[in-house]
Formats: sequence, C-alpha cells, structure tokens
Amino acid sequence: LFGLATAAILAPVLPTAAAIDPAEAYVRKVADQVMSLANSGQKGNGLKARFAALLNSHINLRAIANFALGTYQSKLPASRKGEFYELVNNYAASLFVYYVDDFRGSELEVMSNAKQGKFTVIQSAIKLKGGGREQVRWRLTKSGGGYRISDVNLKGVWLTISMKDRFT
Repeated sequence: LFGLATAAILAPVLPTAAAIDPAEAYVRKVADQVMSLANSGQKGNGLKARFAALLNSHINLRAIANFALGTYQSKLPASRKGEFYELVNNYAASLFVYYVDDFRGSELEVMSNAKQGKFTVIQSAIKLKGGGREQVRWRLTKSGGGYRISDVNLKGVWLTISMKDRFT
C-alpha cells in the first residue's frame, strides 16, 4: 500500500515519454542507427553504402555540399550537380566508415539542448563499449513535422567546415 501511495503522489512529477524533447528523441534515434551500423562488424563498401543511405535519410547533404562550394557554387554546371552531390555523399559516408571505431557505443548521453538562431544544437556523447566517451554535437533544423540534421561535429570538427576546406 505504501508503494502504491508513493507512486500516486509522484506520478504527476515523474517524466513521461510524452515529455521527451522531440529534437533529443530524433538525435537519439539517429545515434542508435549509427551505433548499430558501427557495431555490426560489417566493413568496406557494404558499410559505406549503409552509412550513405543513413546520411541521405537524416542529413541535408545538399545544403552541406552547397556550403562547401562557397563562392564556387555558381560555377558548378547544372549538368554536373547530381554528380557533385553523389561525390559529397560518398565522401561523408567514407568519413563515417574511416571513424567507425569511434561510433561503437552502447548509448547516447545528451548533455545539453539549446536554440541558436534557426538551429537547435544538441551536445552529446557516445558511451563507448571499450570505455570512455566520444563527443558529438548536432545542429538541427525544423523540417516538416520533425527535424533534419544540418551539421554534425565529430572530433571537434564540423562536417560543413571539413567539406568546405576539402572541396574549395
């Protein structure tokens, strides 16, 4: 009886699934998919293809690619845009495969969630299976009824900045 009474008293103040922040829930979902791929043991082109598909479904790679071009964007012929976007997708997926060991984790810990202009920035860390943590920052924008990843920071480097340095 004491347990039921305590539960009845605490029920209004305990967090519920409905109280989970949608941006954080989205980031957790994506991180779970990334960790699942990283923990799968798959390697090479098969893993790269799976990362590419994952990136395409959650990250606005076209916006990142256009940012990477900077002032050269207007010089890219329309007939070559498809090829360029495919190369950017391949590059981003290759980066994930190269750093796959850094994504072999068991859980994503969200440390903070803040609005920065039109972005929601989430600071998190992957709890690594071998111990330790790998910091990951996510920059999200609203998209439809949910979110889309505009940029991700791994190893202290934003994907957009890394690509801009490489591509220009």
